[in-house]
Amino acid sequence: MNETLWVPLVAVLGPLLGSAVGVLLPSRKNLLPRLLAFAAGTMLTISFLELIPESMAYCPPAGCFAGLAVGVLGVLALHLLLPETRHDGRERHTALLMLTAIMLHNLPEGIAMASGSEDRTMLLIAIAIATHDIPEGICTAAPYLYVTGRRGRAFFLSLSTCLPTLLGYALGRLLWREIPAPTMGMVTACIAGLMITISCEELIPAGPGEKARLSTMPALMAGVILVLVLRQIIA
Repeated sequence: MNETLWVPLVAVLGPLLGSAVGVLLPSRKNLLPRLLAFAAGTMLTISFLELIPESMAYCPPAGCFAGLAVGVLGVLALHLLLPETRHDGRERHTALLMLTAIMLHNLPEGIAMASGSEDRTMLLIAIAIATHDIPEGICTAAPYLYVTGRRGRAFFLSLSTCLPTLLGYALGRLLWREIPAPTMGMVTACIAGLMITISCEELIPAGPGEKARLSTMPALMAGVILVLVLRQIIA
Protein backbone atom coordinates (compact mmCIF):
# COMPACT_ATOMS: atom_id res chain seq x y z
CA MET A 1 0.00 0.00 0.00
CA ASN A 2 1.24 3.48 -0.85
CA GLU A 3 2.58 5.45 2.11
CA THR A 4 0.20 8.32 1.39
CA LEU A 5 -2.66 5.95 2.25
CA TRP A 6 -0.95 4.76 5.42
CA VAL A 7 -0.37 8.29 6.67
CA PRO A 8 -4.04 9.09 7.51
CA LEU A 9 -4.50 5.62 8.99
CA VAL A 10 -1.54 6.15 11.31
CA ALA A 11 -2.93 9.58 12.25
CA VAL A 12 -6.15 7.94 13.48
CA LEU A 13 -4.31 5.38 15.62
CA GLY A 14 -3.09 7.91 18.22
CA PRO A 15 -6.53 9.31 19.15
CA LEU A 16 -8.03 5.80 18.86
CA LEU A 17 -5.62 4.27 21.37
CA GLY A 18 -5.73 7.29 23.69
CA SER A 19 -9.52 7.42 23.67
CA ALA A 20 -9.75 3.69 24.42
CA VAL A 21 -7.39 4.00 27.38
CA GLY A 22 -9.23 7.11 28.59
CA VAL A 23 -12.62 5.37 28.81
CA LEU A 24 -11.18 2.17 30.31
CA LEU A 25 -9.52 3.93 33.26
CA PRO A 26 -11.18 3.37 36.64
CA SER A 27 -14.10 5.80 37.03
CA ARG A 28 -12.96 7.46 40.25
CA LYS A 29 -13.92 11.08 40.78
CA ASN A 30 -10.71 11.92 42.65
CA LEU A 31 -8.72 10.82 39.61
CA LEU A 32 -10.17 13.62 37.47
CA PRO A 33 -8.04 16.52 38.87
CA ARG A 34 -4.89 14.46 38.31
CA LEU A 35 -5.87 13.64 34.74
CA LEU A 36 -6.54 17.31 34.05
CA ALA A 37 -3.17 18.24 35.55
CA PHE A 38 -1.53 15.54 33.43
CA ALA A 39 -3.22 17.06 30.37
CA ALA A 40 -1.93 20.50 31.39
CA GLY A 41 1.60 19.14 31.59
CA THR A 42 1.42 17.64 28.11
CA MET A 43 -0.24 20.70 26.56
CA LEU A 44 2.14 23.22 28.13
CA THR A 45 5.21 21.23 27.13
CA ILE A 46 4.01 20.76 23.56
CA SER A 47 3.19 24.46 23.34
CA PHE A 48 6.55 25.74 24.61
CA LEU A 49 8.86 23.12 23.11
CA GLU A 50 7.07 22.38 19.82
CA LEU A 51 4.49 24.93 18.74
CA ILE A 52 6.15 28.25 19.65
CA PRO A 53 9.58 27.32 18.21
CA GLU A 54 7.83 26.05 15.07
CA SER A 55 5.92 29.33 14.81
CA MET A 56 9.13 31.35 15.19
CA ALA A 57 10.68 29.31 12.38
CA TYR A 58 7.87 30.31 10.01
CA CYS A 59 7.16 33.92 10.98
CA PRO A 60 8.85 36.88 12.72
CA PRO A 61 8.41 37.43 16.49
CA ALA A 62 5.65 39.97 15.90
CA GLY A 63 3.63 37.39 13.99
CA CYS A 64 4.17 34.82 16.72
CA PHE A 65 3.05 37.31 19.37
CA ALA A 66 -0.04 38.19 17.34
CA GLY A 67 -0.92 34.52 16.99
CA LEU A 68 -0.52 33.95 20.73
CA ALA A 69 -2.77 36.93 21.46
CA VAL A 70 -5.46 35.61 19.14
CA GLY A 71 -5.25 32.24 20.89
CA VAL A 72 -5.82 33.86 24.30
CA LEU A 73 -8.78 35.83 22.96
CA GLY A 74 -10.07 32.63 21.39
CA VAL A 75 -10.34 31.05 24.85
CA LEU A 76 -12.41 34.01 26.02
CA ALA A 77 -14.71 33.50 23.05
CA LEU A 78 -15.01 29.79 23.84
CA HIS A 79 -15.99 30.68 27.40
CA LEU A 80 -18.91 32.67 26.00
CA LEU A 81 -19.92 29.85 23.65
CA LEU A 82 -19.72 27.17 26.35
CA PRO A 83 -21.53 28.67 29.37
CA GLU A 84 -21.70 26.81 32.70
CA THR A 85 -25.32 25.94 33.38
CA ARG A 86 -25.38 23.11 35.93
CA HIS A 87 -23.76 22.09 39.19
CA ASP A 88 -21.24 20.07 37.20
CA GLY A 89 -20.99 22.89 34.67
CA ARG A 90 -17.35 23.78 35.39
CA GLU A 91 -16.10 20.23 34.84
CA ARG A 92 -18.19 19.80 31.69
CA HIS A 93 -17.05 23.22 30.54
CA THR A 94 -13.39 22.24 31.07
CA ALA A 95 -13.84 18.93 29.22
CA LEU A 96 -15.43 20.66 26.22
CA LEU A 97 -12.74 23.36 26.17
CA MET A 98 -10.05 20.68 26.09
CA LEU A 99 -11.84 18.85 23.30
CA THR A 100 -12.10 22.06 21.27
CA ALA A 101 -8.46 22.97 21.86
CA ILE A 102 -7.22 19.54 20.78
CA MET A 103 -9.37 19.67 17.64
CA LEU A 104 -7.99 23.08 16.68
CA HIS A 105 -4.47 21.87 17.49
CA ASN A 106 -4.87 18.85 15.20
CA LEU A 107 -5.74 20.84 12.07
CA PRO A 108 -2.23 22.30 11.57
CA GLU A 109 -0.81 18.93 12.61
CA GLY A 110 -2.59 17.38 9.65
CA ILE A 111 -1.14 20.05 7.39
CA ALA A 112 2.31 19.30 8.83
CA MET A 113 1.85 15.63 7.95
CA ALA A 114 1.43 16.59 4.32
CA SER A 115 4.53 18.78 4.27
CA GLY A 116 7.06 16.00 3.75
CA SER A 117 8.84 16.06 0.43
CA GLU A 118 8.68 12.25 0.19
CA ASP A 119 6.14 9.61 1.21
CA ARG A 120 8.57 8.18 3.79
CA THR A 121 8.99 11.61 5.39
CA MET A 122 5.23 12.09 5.62
CA LEU A 123 4.84 8.68 7.24
CA LEU A 124 7.50 9.45 9.85
CA ILE A 125 5.83 12.77 10.67
CA ALA A 126 2.47 10.99 11.00
CA ILE A 127 3.96 8.42 13.40
CA ALA A 128 5.47 11.19 15.52
CA ILE A 129 2.15 13.04 15.66
CA ALA A 130 0.19 9.86 16.46
CA THR A 131 2.56 9.08 19.32
CA HIS A 132 1.86 12.30 21.18
CA ASP A 133 -1.84 12.11 20.28
CA ILE A 134 -2.16 9.12 22.63
CA PRO A 135 -1.93 11.13 25.89
CA GLU A 136 -4.13 13.81 24.31
CA GLY A 137 -6.77 11.13 23.65
CA ILE A 138 -6.61 9.96 27.26
CA CYS A 139 -6.98 13.49 28.55
CA THR A 140 -10.00 14.29 26.40
CA ALA A 141 -11.91 11.02 26.86
CA ALA A 142 -11.46 10.50 30.62
CA PRO A 143 -12.70 13.93 31.87
CA TYR A 144 -15.80 13.78 29.68
CA LEU A 145 -16.50 10.25 30.91
CA TYR A 146 -16.25 11.31 34.56
CA VAL A 147 -18.59 14.26 34.01
CA THR A 148 -21.29 12.48 31.98
CA GLY A 149 -20.82 8.80 32.84
CA ARG A 150 -21.35 7.97 29.15
CA ARG A 151 -18.47 5.77 28.08
CA GLY A 152 -19.49 5.41 24.43
CA ARG A 153 -20.05 9.14 23.91
CA ALA A 154 -16.75 9.97 25.63
CA PHE A 155 -14.90 7.53 23.38
CA PHE A 156 -16.39 8.76 20.10
CA LEU A 157 -16.12 12.45 21.00
CA SER A 158 -12.45 11.98 21.86
CA LEU A 159 -11.88 9.90 18.73
CA SER A 160 -13.45 12.68 16.64
CA THR A 161 -10.36 14.80 17.33
CA CYS A 162 -8.70 12.87 14.49
CA LEU A 163 -11.11 14.44 11.97
CA PRO A 164 -9.34 17.84 11.91
CA THR A 165 -6.05 15.97 11.43
CA LEU A 166 -7.44 14.20 8.36
CA LEU A 167 -8.93 17.46 7.07
CA GLY A 168 -5.60 19.23 7.57
CA TYR A 169 -3.80 16.41 5.77
CA ALA A 170 -6.16 16.66 2.79
CA LEU A 171 -5.85 20.46 2.68
CA GLY A 172 -2.09 20.19 3.01
CA ARG A 173 -1.81 17.80 0.09
CA LEU A 174 -3.85 20.19 -2.05
CA LEU A 175 -2.63 23.59 -0.87
CA TRP A 176 0.64 23.18 1.04
CA ARG A 177 2.83 25.04 -1.44
CA GLU A 178 0.28 27.87 -1.65
CA ILE A 179 -0.04 28.54 2.10
CA PRO A 180 2.34 31.40 3.07
CA ALA A 181 4.86 30.39 5.73
CA PRO A 182 4.05 33.44 7.94
CA THR A 183 0.39 32.41 7.94
CA MET A 184 1.28 28.91 9.10
CA GLY A 185 3.50 30.40 11.81
CA MET A 186 0.70 32.63 13.12
CA VAL A 187 -1.79 29.74 13.11
CA THR A 188 0.65 27.58 15.06
CA ALA A 189 1.22 30.36 17.62
CA CYS A 190 -2.54 30.83 17.93
CA ILE A 191 -2.98 27.15 18.85
CA ALA A 192 -0.15 27.49 21.38
CA GLY A 193 -1.87 30.49 22.99
CA LEU A 194 -5.13 28.59 23.14
CA MET A 195 -3.56 25.55 24.81
CA ILE A 196 -1.46 27.55 27.28
CA THR A 197 -4.45 29.62 28.41
CA ILE A 198 -6.72 26.60 28.86
CA SER A 199 -3.99 24.78 30.79
CA CYS A 200 -3.36 27.67 33.18
CA GLU A 201 -6.97 28.76 33.61
CA GLU A 202 -8.91 25.50 33.54
CA LEU A 203 -6.69 22.48 34.13
CA ILE A 204 -4.09 23.28 36.79
CA PRO A 205 -6.52 24.77 39.38
CA ALA A 206 -9.07 22.00 38.76
CA GLY A 207 -8.69 20.62 42.30
CA PRO A 208 -10.40 22.95 44.84
CA GLY A 209 -8.19 24.07 47.70
CA GLU A 210 -4.44 24.54 48.04
CA LYS A 211 -3.81 20.97 49.24
CA ALA A 212 -5.75 19.49 46.32
CA ARG A 213 -3.85 21.63 43.83
CA LEU A 214 -0.51 20.55 45.30
CA SER A 215 -1.56 16.92 45.06
CA THR A 216 -1.97 17.30 41.29
CA MET A 217 1.59 18.54 40.73
CA PRO A 218 3.09 15.03 40.32
CA ALA A 219 0.54 14.36 37.60
CA LEU A 220 1.44 17.62 35.87
CA MET A 221 5.14 16.73 35.99
CA ALA A 222 4.30 13.27 34.64
CA GLY A 223 2.72 14.94 31.61
CA VAL A 224 5.82 17.09 31.10
CA ILE A 225 8.15 14.10 31.41
CA LEU A 226 6.07 12.00 29.02
CA VAL A 227 6.33 14.61 26.26
CA LEU A 228 10.08 14.98 26.87
CA VAL A 229 10.56 11.21 26.62
CA LEU A 230 8.45 10.98 23.46
CA ARG A 231 10.49 13.80 21.88
CA GLN A 232 13.66 11.80 22.50
CA ILE A 233 12.14 8.58 21.13
CA ILE A 234 10.89 10.16 17.90
CA ALA A 235 13.81 12.61 17.41
